[in-house]
Amino acid sequence: MMHKTTTSKDDLKNRNTIRIPIVSKFTIKINLSAGKEINKLFLLIISLGILLFIFQTSLIAATAKDSISWLKVPQEIQKNWKVTYSTEDLSVMTIKSTWSKDNSETSKKIYSIVPKKSSSYKMATAKLLEVLHIEGIPAEITIINFAKKDERGISILKQAEAEKVDLIFTMGSESAELVHKYYKGKKIPVVTCTNKDPVPLGQMKNYTEGSHNNIATTSLNVPLDIQLSYLFELVPELENIGLMYNKNHKQVMATEVIPAKREFTKRNLNVIDVAVESRDTSKEKLKIIIPQVINQMRKNDPQLKKSVFWITSSTAIFSQIKTINMYSDIVPVVSSIPNAVKKGDDSAVLAIGIDRRNNAHLASIYAVKILRGEVKPGDLIVGIVTPPDVAINFRIAKKIGLKIPFRFFESAAFIYDYEGEMVRSFGETVEKKK
Repeated sequence: MMHKTTTSKDDLKNRNTIRIPIVSKFTIKINLSAGKEINKLFLLIISLGILLFIFQTSLIAATAKDSISWLKVPQEIQKNWKVTYSTEDLSVMTIKSTWSKDNSETSKKIYSIVPKKSSSYKMATAKLLEVLHIEGIPAEITIINFAKKDERGISILKQAEAEKVDLIFTMGSESAELVHKYYKGKKIPVVTCTNKDPVPLGQMKNYTEGSHNNIATTSLNVPLDIQLSYLFELVPELENIGLMYNKNHKQVMATEVIPAKREFTKRNLNVIDVAVESRDTSKEKLKIIIPQVINQMRKNDPQLKKSVFWITSSTAIFSQIKTINMYSDIVPVVSSIPNAVKKGDDSAVLAIGIDRRNNAHLASIYAVKILRGEVKPGDLIVGIVTPPDVAINFRIAKKIGLKIPFRFFESAAFIYDYEGEMVRSFGETVEKKK
């Protein structure tokens, strides 16, 4: 028995349609029913053109993500340097000295590697340029964003060797990790800047000897024994420490949380974890955890006079200082980073740490010494700014009834007065605006 095949109008319509995917949810339909009027080859060219456009757009978007255009050099620094952003590779910028060509020093070639967008690297770059100019070292500095991609980072290191640069200056912990992992013991000297403590990360053996290789390191972390000496002077009968951190930040865990727990426990302090998982969820999490921790502190400290909250350098934590202050009652909120102490009410009461600009200054001095041949990078011990940068907000101290030792006031690098206004910056008096 023969079955008659029928063709519906929809079937004919579908046969005469080309579907071109644009993105996952959209397609372009091109009707071929008017075949006599439209050249199919022309349609094929259009299709290929659309696909090429999509590919190029995706490529541009990916490149934009790696862009270095956010790294702006202050105008006052640009008086001595020419800044150029590459139009071929958006992840690259070049900075060349413009002062007298009669300088006796030969111009140096420096590669600087950053892992991501960060205001810290703007500050570090400005400080490096400032120090090089003051020390009279003309240079051409190529700054590249490797976007936390090891393959890209390795390629940059190979390129640096091919160009025979005089120094590699890394900014950020991820960049420091890159050179320790892939460039230890190689030809070009390296200085690390604005990175976490290399000793607990296993990048350096200790604080008393150099690396004995081509890498000179610095650290943003203050040794715990120094920080604790300040804490015990602030709260002599200290018993409880609410340790605040992001448990998914591996470098903070390795360089701050694990060593802190070990040292605090050794000193018979009661360590209470205040852990969050991410910046996105930290605010709601802290609203729940902090009142619970306060209740726990009251068990052995009913008046909350023997307790503190200790803020690590986790962005997920110190970005929520307003929430922390809202729920911390009269317990002092103390930070390991100076920039957690700010103008007004959204501030830690005290910080004992290293300002990023001071770390960058020290790293820049290391760079100058190496470029001049005064020292080998492997002979330099871990660069730690001492004494630490102390920051105080007296408005917060008054609000919670906390007495600040006079010694802290004398040595503080940053001070905010009882109105929450800055009156001292980097040890210098700041005139208040009228």
